[in-house]
Amino acid sequence: MGEGFRCLGLKVTFIGSGGYIVTADRSCPSILVDGELLLDCGFGALKNLRALNVSLKDLKKLLLTHHHADHIGDLVGLLWAMAMEGRDAPLEIWGPEGTDRLTMDLLERMNTPPEYTVIKINFRNLAGGETMDGVKVLKAVHKPVNLAYRIERNGKSLCYSGDTSYCEQLISLASKCNLLIHDAVFLDEQREIAVLTNHSTAGEAGRVARAAEVEKLVLFHILPFNRAFEAELLRQAKREFDGEILIVKDLEVLEV
Repeated sequence: MGEGFRCLGLKVTFIGSGGYIVTADRSCPSILVDGELLLDCGFGALKNLRALNVSLKDLKKLLLTHHHADHIGDLVGLLWAMAMEGRDAPLEIWGPEGTDRLTMDLLERMNTPPEYTVIKINFRNLAGGETMDGVKVLKAVHKPVNLAYRIERNGKSLCYSGDTSYCEQLISLASKCNLLIHDAVFLDEQREIAVLTNHSTAGEAGRVARAAEVEKLVLFHILPFNRAFEAELLRQAKREFDGEILIVKDLEVLEV
């Protein structure tokens, strides 16, 4: 898909498309919207932002779904890089309750030099149910708390589930959105482990997409042990949803 071209709507860049661990071709979850809003910042995100020549000074908001390492692993590295590049604009960091404490604790425990702490960060600790700045927030089904986000811009919308077991409330959040990016870690026959680990199957992602009447579905959080079964993940999702379904790789771009 390449870097695509700029258009009215949403430009969605998959900075990291994988799951718990970094592999040769997939970093941990991170999604860039319009070059200025970053959803999650997992291991490998900073390197891929560099590969795309994304200006860190242009990033305005970082929306974290939850506090597992594969979704925040490059947070400190991102803040260090911003400081080294002389960023002076404030950065907004949204996330579940305790995001402010966690971020500052990580900076301290990693012995962040004083000159790297000059960035002003405006934190928003969220519980789910909030609507602000064109973003709607929902508490999904996951431990620790995971926030799903719906982003509306330029007459277009995307919904990102983050990590979640099957969640009926996501149907409302994603209703008629142009793009749904949904957890699809497991095959349908692996549903028992999906429930135990607070994740979804491909079929469940398809069911949410169908009920929400979305235009396009991205199966997300692809793990190494299911990499050989990507065609089956797609097939199982298509049994539930007859719209366009994709599995993306790092650095791919969708224009919505």
